[in-house]
Parts: sequence; C-alpha cells; structure tokens
Amino acid sequence: MLSEITLMQVAGNIKFIAEGTRNAAQIHTENSATTPAADTTVSVTLGGNEFMKVIRISKAAETMSINAFENWLVDMLSGDIARAIDNFIINDASNGVVAMVSTATTNKVTQTATAGYGYADICNLVALLPAGYDAEAKFLVSKKVLYNDIKGIVDTNKRPIFDPVEKTLFGYPVVVDDYVPSDHKQVFLGKWTDVVGNLSQPVTVDRSEESGFLNNSIDFRGTAIFDSKLAKNDAIVWLANA
Repeated sequence: MLSEITLMQVAGNIKFIAEGTRNAAQIHTENSATTPAADTTVSVTLGGNEFMKVIRISKAAETMSINAFENWLVDMLSGDIARAIDNFIINDASNGVVAMVSTATTNKVTQTATAGYGYADICNLVALLPAGYDAEAKFLVSKKVLYNDIKGIVDTNKRPIFDPVEKTLFGYPVVVDDYVPSDHKQVFLGKWTDVVGNLSQPVTVDRSEESGFLNNSIDFRGTAIFDSKLAKNDAIVWLANA
C-alpha cells in the first residue's frame, strides 16, 4: 500500500491540507462582483509511530556465513518493517483505512446476493463512489476474496467482470494486499492517494555487538517512524458481506 498512498518524508509532526468541498465554476457577468466559492479544505495531522524489529545471531553463525549475510539481514528487516507499516495503513484501530471507512455508514454497501457477491453488488459499490474520484480509483482486496469470491462473477451477458491479465475489475485497477481482512470478505474502491502518510524516519538498520556481549551474539535492529490517515472518508467506499 505504500506505493498507492500520498507519502511524505518530514521530521516530526506534520499537518497536511487536502481539498474538501469543491464547487463548480460559474459563468461570470462582465464587470460584476464575484462571490468567493464556498470550497473548503480539510487538515490531517500526522505524528509518528515507531516500528521496530530486532534479530539476534550468534558470533559463530556470522563467521560461517557468506559475505552478503549482513546485506541479507538488512533486506529482511526492511521488508518486515514495510509489511508492518502496510498492515498499519489498512488495519490500525484508529487511523487505518478499515476503521475510518467503516465508521462512515454512507460509504458502505452490503451484499445482496444470497450466496457470495453478485454482479449487482459490485455495480452498487461502483455507483457509490463519487464520479470525481473515478480517474484515480482502484479496488483493494485480499487475494483470497479476489479469486474465491470475485473472479467468477459475470455480467448480464455472461462475461467475467474481472480481467486476470490486465488485473482490472470493471476497468478499475485491482490492488491485492494480504492485510485486507478476508474473513469478512471486504472489498474497497477509492482514490488511495487521499490516504496520506509521513515516513518521518525511513527504515534504518543498526548493528550492535555490545547488547549481546554476554551471549556472544550480535543484534541487528531495524526501525522506522511512520503515520498515516485517510484525509476524506468519501474518497473510499466499501462492500461488506451480509
């Protein structure tokens, strides 16, 4: 999900300003006074959450390992922290996508098919998303839900609505993420760049022999500081099973 959201790298807390209510431009009568539009902005304040993982290896293991051993450990720690951040973006209890979208009941449609999702359910979800977000909209689902519950859906002409080659659903790109809850078969559609994140400290890996001195071990610690939040709830809609 990191590649899908609006990501910044600023030390400390940051206030992000996003567009709120937008009104159409008006025809102007020559030489007449113009009333400012009633457009609004929304602000999102991002702080910092520490993500950390420590791996301890023995001195003996290090001496027996290949030259690229430390590089491999760095890559592994970086990947594990990236996955933790991915999970945070989607499932954090306060600011995760699931929590923020789920509380906005006007952004939700519920399954109508008697067994699994049907063609009408996906149509209802697409219809719920404001057209202004269409150009950048993408589906977000778990792999399990995509291939077990969506791949077999056909339209009224018996044509599959999911294109497995282009990875599109009704023409919208599909993003598959392991951290989307599959137990409730949730499907999301929206403009993901309206999820804003701040990686105030990129993934950093430090090595210490002192911390493992009594064990004759070496500790590798990976850390990062990150926060994210959805700027506008109406930018993402979701489909839930009944």
